[in-house]
Amino acid sequence: MYTNNFFNSNGAYPILLNTDTLENNNVKLAHDSYDVYVNSDYVGRKELITQTENPKDVEGYLIGQGFHNFNTSVDGGSIIIRSDAEEAESIKRNLNVYLKIR
Repeated sequence: MYTNNFFNSNGAYPILLNTDTLENNNVKLAHDSYDVYVNSDYVGRKELITQTENPKDVEGYLIGQGFHNFNTSVDGGSIIIRSDAEEAESIKRNLNVYLKIR
């Protein structure tokens, strides 16, 4: 039987692993997701689809919608937004739409 460096004696291809990629934490293997809360009320889930997305995108979206009186923080798998009660209802409505279309 013909053999070379690409075939072993039974004709099967060897399994080649790039261990550098397996150890590189910058590579996304699955979608990261965060539960989003406004004043302790669950609003939805933010899926990070691409490597350029991050949890702070929610804050940028809210600023783009004209909201400025809020604080955001990331705690583990949660994005926590704090705002006064009046603005919180508007934030929840806007985020509800944003999280469904993203």
